Amino acid sequence: MAEEWAVTTPKGQVRIADLPLTAVVTLESDCELEWWRIAAHPIQTAKVASHVYAACCEHVGATPADLTMRDLLEGTFETVEEDLPTLYEGGIPKPGSAAAEATPGSSGAPESSAGPQT
Repeated sequence: MAEEWAVTTPKGQVRIADLPLTAVVTLESDCELEWWRIAAHPIQTAKVASHVYAACCEHVGATPADLTMRDLLEGTFETVEEDLPTLYEGGIPKPGSAAAEATPGSSGAPESSAGPQT
């Protein structure tokens, strides 16, 4: 499975890919880098790491801690497994996988549904 970056904030872990686009646009401007470069390596410089950490803290309503270089190297930023489904059947997540549950973008309609009735 692929990995993605996550940041540990005072209020828990935030996956960088879960930041809202408005925060990502601000990161691009503040770091003077494209979003995909930031997402691929958020600790490439102390400046980037500082801005990413602050954005993740803001996302969960946490007050950012005063990080040290040791914090960057020892767990504040870490790679985690993507939380995508691993089991599919006919392009649909299989029952029992986390992705099989209804999501905010899912209609929640039963599998036998032919879609919205007009």
